[in-house]
Amino acid sequence: MAARAKTADRQSVLKKLLPLLKKHYKVAVSKLDRPVMETMLYAVCLENASVEEADRAYARLFELFPDLNEARVSSISELEPVFDGLDDRDWRGFRARSVLQYVFEKSFNFELESLKKKTLELAAKQLGKIRHLSPFIRTFTLQQAVGAHLLPIDDAAARLLVWLGLATADQSSEDIGESLKAVVRKAEALPFLFSIRCLAADRKLRPAFDPAIYPIPDDGHDSATAIDRLTTLFKSGPPAVKAKAKVVPVVEAPKAKSAVKETAKKPGKVAPKAAPAPAKAAAKPVAHGKVPPPKATSAKAAPAKSATAKTSPKKPTRKS
Repeated sequence: MAARAKTADRQSVLKKLLPLLKKHYKVAVSKLDRPVMETMLYAVCLENASVEEADRAYARLFELFPDLNEARVSSISELEPVFDGLDDRDWRGFRARSVLQYVFEKSFNFELESLKKKTLELAAKQLGKIRHLSPFIRTFTLQQAVGAHLLPIDDAAARLLVWLGLATADQSSEDIGESLKAVVRKAEALPFLFSIRCLAADRKLRPAFDPAIYPIPDDGHDSATAIDRLTTLFKSGPPAVKAKAKVVPVVEAPKAKSAVKETAKKPGKVAPKAAPAPAKAAAKPVAHGKVPPPKATSAKAAPAKSATAKTSPKKPTRKS
């Protein structure tokens, strides 16, 4: 993997990139002045989604659950309709419920404005107590609540920034956000984040940034060609900018001598065939920072009993 682009090179790319994105998408920076708990709920909707998709999901949450206490005690499956049209509906429902449960159990209401009075370190420590929150939700909340110079980067934005050559594939989303603080000033943070989100969440173009579809070149994406590649992408779509992976010649191993060669030559005997090796199941790719969500259970139900180990049924005995 090639070394990360220098600060001056990344600044040069951003200077051309942001006007291009603003022209193509007519980027508008939304006013983010929600209370702390609502900011976290909005971040649940916004992660790996467009602003329009997030706005619809956020509005739908309060339409379907005007009483947030009902959402707090609902099952994950009951919360999934809030996030219709978005990926990972189960995870979003689980995280939204986790936020509501934490805030309510802490203060017996749905208010967490005390976070704004804390230092960045203490606020981050408190948000760390909410289980299963993604780094994006925590960083987005801290940026809004504490006013710190932070760049919340989700998985979709991280893939785009790698494709642009502004980050490397071995960096986590948090590492990417931290490294870009050197080239994105605090005053420019929101315009930058809203601009790249338009492209990262564009359902027609985002397959181009998926390394599972278009593999990353061995030496990484070159930031010097980012604007040309993006212009081609806007004009002709993902196939036009498909990354050409280097082809490594396959050297065939020498064939092993058959252990049953002599046996096969003898008349009347058939050389036994070697048993085929058992096929290995293909491992499914796991998105960065994700683990399978727990079973969808309702918070109304009594605490679940510990699961007992299942015993395999006895084989029927053969009659003599």
